[in-house]
Amino acid sequence: MKINLGAGPNWEQNGWHVLDHKIEKNENFKIKGNLNNIGLKNKSCDAVFISHTLEHIPHIQIQNVLTEINRIMKIGATIRILVPNLEAIAKAYVKKDKKFFKKAIDEDHSIRKDLGFGGMFMNFIVSPGQDTVLLDRNLKNFIAGYAHLYAYDFDMMKILLNKCGFQSVKKKIFCESKISDFNIPCHILGKNKKYENLNNKFYKKNKLVHQYKNGKYKINFKFTGFDKDPVTSLIIEAKKISFKKIKSKNNINFSKKNYNNYAFSLLYNKETKKNLKQKNIKF
Repeated sequence: MKINLGAGPNWEQNGWHVLDHKIEKNENFKIKGNLNNIGLKNKSCDAVFISHTLEHIPHIQIQNVLTEINRIMKIGATIRILVPNLEAIAKAYVKKDKKFFKKAIDEDHSIRKDLGFGGMFMNFIVSPGQDTVLLDRNLKNFIAGYAHLYAYDFDMMKILLNKCGFQSVKKKIFCESKISDFNIPCHILGKNKKYENLNNKFYKKNKLVHQYKNGKYKINFKFTGFDKDPVTSLIIEAKKISFKKIKSKNNINFSKKNYNNYAFSLLYNKETKKNLKQKNIKF
């Protein structure tokens, strides 16, 4: 079994399953699921691909997500990960590298452009979206929805992957892998396999519809293939060598080396706990 995690309902590739929270129901190779609780058996997957999804995960959940992905992988199986490359983007921000950010905007037309280099840089770390809801501390007022919530460089990802039972963590070149499927770039199903930036200019040129309006997406095509955004992506492959259950001793959220445990401080607030219970929110 090979699975693409977080690819969305409009992606398909021969021999690959898709798991995504936006899939409405399980059918054929489509699986409705959540990365914190993947409904698959232990050691059931031979290969895993996850592209520009981990940056959407709240950082206090990243160990749980990587551990859950590890759980469904066979020993020796490969995971290929794409995330925005924090190091490359930060260097471009410090240097005020116009060429880099022009290429970045060509890759992703939704990058913020009204606050200069700082706004473009921050868009890779925190961005609007539909994956996480921000409420006030009393859980009464909706503030916004978010997509990107965190960013990673290679060292960060290597440390996290090692902690979660992965080894042989390596940077990879765009569309270069010993696994032949990963040599196929992300592209429009039925179109040329040569990589092109999938932006509004491309959609208009090819008479494709990819629009969001009034709470709904209108898309008249499907994606296939794997790697995308070669300028801004950090690409990593790693192998599963063991399963490491999260325990009190290795839980990064309660490590003395970071301040993640403060994220749970509101659970000591009586009003917050009361509102969580009233709204049947798990905590």
